Amino acid sequence: MNRVHIEFQRVQSWLFAVPRLRAMVGANTRLGEVLRLELPELARANRNWKLAPCDDAESYPTADEHDPLAAHDDPSADARHGILARDGGHFEAQFCKGAKEFADAAAELIRRELPGLRFRIWIDGMERQEAPTSISTELPVLAPCEWTGRGVASAVIQQGTERAAVSMEVARRHEAARRAEGGLAQDLASLLAKTTKLASLRRAQDLEDLVGSGYLALVQADGNGVGSAAGNKSDVERARFYHRNRVLIRRALKDAIDTLVSRGRLPAAPGQSAPLLLLMLGGDDLLVICRAETALPFVVSLCEQLAALQHGNTNGFELTLGVGVVIAKHKIPIHRLHEVAESLVASAKRRFRGMRHACMPPRSVVDWAVYTTSWVDDPEEIRRRDWIRGAGSDRRILSQRPVDVLGDGLQSLQGLLDGAYKLQNQNAPRSQLRYLVDQLGRGRVLAELAFKELSPSARRALASAGVKEPWRQVADNGVWVTELLDLIEIAEIGRLGRSAEATRSAAEVAHG
Repeated sequence: MNRVHIEFQRVQSWLFAVPRLRAMVGANTRLGEVLRLELPELARANRNWKLAPCDDAESYPTADEHDPLAAHDDPSADARHGILARDGGHFEAQFCKGAKEFADAAAELIRRELPGLRFRIWIDGMERQEAPTSISTELPVLAPCEWTGRGVASAVIQQGTERAAVSMEVARRHEAARRAEGGLAQDLASLLAKTTKLASLRRAQDLEDLVGSGYLALVQADGNGVGSAAGNKSDVERARFYHRNRVLIRRALKDAIDTLVSRGRLPAAPGQSAPLLLLMLGGDDLLVICRAETALPFVVSLCEQLAALQHGNTNGFELTLGVGVVIAKHKIPIHRLHEVAESLVASAKRRFRGMRHACMPPRSVVDWAVYTTSWVDDPEEIRRRDWIRGAGSDRRILSQRPVDVLGDGLQSLQGLLDGAYKLQNQNAPRSQLRYLVDQLGRGRVLAELAFKELSPSARRALASAGVKEPWRQVADNGVWVTELLDLIEIAEIGRLGRSAEATRSAAEVAHG
């Protein structure tokens, strides 16, 4: 008996290789369908190979009745055929004969259906070396793809009024996205989207359609400590562990979206495009693209639902998330936003590991960055340059990030959002608040003076949000920290891009 293990690599970079929303959605659709449907169908085809059913298949987890995708995830049924994994970028199956022949056929399938995606194949732990393949586009008779500049323009696609000659890879992505828009796709992200209260809304076809003149948010989340918790578990134990985690993520994701729609935080009026799109749904990780103002409330709702589903958990592992959110103009290359989101996830996970080493209860952690410029720089560099000021007894840190997602008070994202809503409801004078933030980096005394000179309405608004003094001192190291920058930045997110929208509307009236 031989085992074949296939691992997809650098998946998210591959998703963004074609920087068009439809192409990104289509890429994820095809990836999910190949992983969950086409590779299992190929394994069961019994050509020159034959699957070996697992002797302990009945010990594998069965479909969870509470899982919104229960009909599509039954590890016990898969194990009865000999398929051990088909989630999270991994496919694994065991064969009583023909493992090498199946590996060859699987590699051919992946190269044909997912061109450009990196993958590795092992047979019984021994890695197979795949020969790289390429097509030269240097000949002048071979026009390059108009959307990517790479590959031969072999097909013509129509999107709105645009007609483009593109490569076969782009054409496949585009066709898969059209199926996703029509509700015909079979990847997990598309299937889950159909179960939510956003299902009746049309899918945006490009980023401008998604956000209008507003700003875009890319949200990346990954389970904390999942790999180390899996440890040296047996095959059955790992299958149970990973199945539990992905069911939790799917349930929490659906409940979070539906809760936000019910509360009016995710607009879902007929005729609108959906304000949030699920780009990727893996085992315990996900990637979401949405309008800027919905991103942070979505993160809080997701982590709230995830915590509620595990209330009273006694199995020794609580699934939490490390989350990165980048907010910027939609014209910035999406691959660059993804690079920033990955660095923010890494920052959140470092805080989680610090909590674990301090023997603190596991909590979801988030880091975020907001850019109003035409390019996005490394967030770590910006923070070292702009957020750490002074020395000795006047050492100041202007932001608390990364922070816990859930919790009361302004030391958590949940508390900061509550405070931002109160600022907005109090109609706090924004110019005064922005001036106050500007003074934070100039000196502790200057910031305190600016705080005292605020108008009574601004002071009342900040007090209602939980701010009565501009600084607090961290007891263990004497550093001064403020919540003002984080709080006011969050309060301003919903206004990003409004000036451009007003200018455009005025121009339309002038030419009307």
